[in-house]
Amino acid sequence: MDTFFLDLKYAARSLWRDKGFALAVLLTFAVCIAANAALFAIVNSVILRPLPVAEASSVLLMSNDYPNAGISGGNYTAAGDYFDRLREMTVFESQALFQRRNQTVDLNGTPQQIRGMVVTPSWFHLLRVSPRLGRPFTEEEGEVGRDQEVILSDGLWKQLYSGDKSVLGRTLRMGGRPYTIVGVMPAKFNFVDPDVLLWTPLAFTAEEKTAHHNNNWRYIGRLKPGATLEQAQAQVNALNQENLERFPETKELLINAGFHTAVKPLEDLLIAGVKGTLYLLWGGAFLVLLIGGLNIANLALARLAMRRKQIATRIALGAGRAQLVRQLLLENLGLALLGGMAGIALGAGVLRALNAIGLEKFPRAGEVHMDGTAILVSLALSLGAGLFVGLFPLAGISKIGISDALHEESRTGTGGKKSRRVRQLLVTAQVGFAFTLLLGAGLLLASFRRLLHVDPGFNPNGVISASIALPRAKYSKPEALRDFMNRALPAIRAIPGVSSAGATEAIPLGGNHDDSVILAEGYQMKPGESLISPLNIGVTSGYFEALGISMVRGRPFNDRDNEAAPRVIIVDERLARHFWPNRDPIGRRMYFPSDPKDLLKIDEHTLCFTVVGVARTLRYENLDDSGATVGAYYLCNAQQPASTFTLALKTAGDPASAVRALRAEISRLDPDLALFDIHSMPERIDLSLSSRRTSMLLANAFGGVALFLASLGIYGVLAYL
Repeated sequence: MDTFFLDLKYAARSLWRDKGFALAVLLTFAVCIAANAALFAIVNSVILRPLPVAEASSVLLMSNDYPNAGISGGNYTAAGDYFDRLREMTVFESQALFQRRNQTVDLNGTPQQIRGMVVTPSWFHLLRVSPRLGRPFTEEEGEVGRDQEVILSDGLWKQLYSGDKSVLGRTLRMGGRPYTIVGVMPAKFNFVDPDVLLWTPLAFTAEEKTAHHNNNWRYIGRLKPGATLEQAQAQVNALNQENLERFPETKELLINAGFHTAVKPLEDLLIAGVKGTLYLLWGGAFLVLLIGGLNIANLALARLAMRRKQIATRIALGAGRAQLVRQLLLENLGLALLGGMAGIALGAGVLRALNAIGLEKFPRAGEVHMDGTAILVSLALSLGAGLFVGLFPLAGISKIGISDALHEESRTGTGGKKSRRVRQLLVTAQVGFAFTLLLGAGLLLASFRRLLHVDPGFNPNGVISASIALPRAKYSKPEALRDFMNRALPAIRAIPGVSSAGATEAIPLGGNHDDSVILAEGYQMKPGESLISPLNIGVTSGYFEALGISMVRGRPFNDRDNEAAPRVIIVDERLARHFWPNRDPIGRRMYFPSDPKDLLKIDEHTLCFTVVGVARTLRYENLDDSGATVGAYYLCNAQQPASTFTLALKTAGDPASAVRALRAEISRLDPDLALFDIHSMPERIDLSLSSRRTSMLLANAFGGVALFLASLGIYGVLAYL
């Protein structure tokens, strides 16, 4: 032990005498470890750490996909599939459906939209979680007419009732209906969406329990002990095949659509879209560490070369080579450890900076922090890097010849051509790795710049959007929905500074779009051709004008397109090309097929629409157009009224003033309504790019650091030539 402390003391004195070298190594280690610590903290929190669910690896997600119809990766299932699988599948110990659903709640006298979730009563048993206060839903409360209960989150309970434990049995009005509070969830409970603040029962009618391919629900199942994902997939496939035979009228349609059910881990619901990107970025951070390690190794070799005479003298005076190796190793490991600790602190700062540029848009972003695992991994990386860079000078010690070193006359003490070649090779490797990183960063930057210049199909400038959900208790009939819209739009258009306004069920880049199969009258499907399911979007008059969506042919909807007028429809360019290539769609008819045995059948029960316009194709899902591939069609809200919609206002004035005026008008029309999801269209574009921007900035930062480290390496070689 005394020998160890003596060696440690000598190493510290040696580094103190060579402060420039020590500072350069410390800074290099700190920067490299900071990048790796920050990226590992993100990867660990988002990907590696299990979801906050008991035995999360046994919980699977099921998704009905129809790739040939343009529907895949949505992670939705029909209620009929759920009840079929409850009866037939033996691989699961429990199964459940859930879906997010906003609720209007009176908070301190002001109606506000609260993120809620509807769940089947089995959801609690599947997740192995119970309310901290009260009870979960009973199976009877999952029946229509008995689904008027609510369970609160710990945060909402404290906000509304100040943590009063006598809250059970009280009534909470949501959407104009009374709900009985039966429970309060544990503090910090989080499933899929941390913004969910309350849960209500999910109930189905007898007809809904037998409906297939009406995919509106998230479906999860917990495997029995010993069961596997492959077994679950096999049972789902077998049941799907049985249903194809049971419903022969839809068999060919579903086969042509490529229908299948994908069974996958629950985590895919959150991280499937970012896993590859995060691993690539972590690889970039590790490459920065490798470049930094090569740079430090180069500096250490140069320092060793200058100390050759000193080391040779010590050997001649009786110092053992093993002692010299220990002292050099302690120097490297000491610097690595100190640099690693500084890097961890710097990495925590990097995480805070990333939150400011879009990290919060990544899934599970609220769980990202510099925890014990990230600290231990970072320290291990530091020590590993210290050992790696220490190998180069250690190898040099074993080759020092006493006579040659003592008689060396070189000004720089570089130790001959062999030493120079090794250091030049290290610099070459640094430059190569640095340019690899720069190339990747440049490609990401070029891709991001192209996205910034993509024409989304609408004009976002000066457009404000805000959503409203009309409660079913008050607006249960189509006439009530139409009456509200007929009163709301004139009032909104009269707001000072508003030049046009409309409403839509799906705002571009809003992340909430429905699709539905539709056909064109006279269209002949080829053998084996699949039906397509374009985006189905209800809009009002004034919507196209507010968003600056130009009409390629025909006209937009107007006030004459009401419930008494013939049904009309507008298609986008992509859908028009599919059904009427090289022909004019205006005046042609489209319809929702009602008889799966005869898709071309049109009778008095068939909903038909006349095409009055062709609109530009919009980037609804993403600016890179990676969403819908089969187009979109627009139905007139006055003829197909909706209870939840997003208002779009074109204004030349102050957006904040326009939002205040909009709130006032909506409150005047109905004091129980609340605006939510309020964003300008430029903000929506910015939000849709936030994860890409974060990835691009990180990659470019890594490239810049790598180039700086490589430049230092080149300088080191030139300085010691």
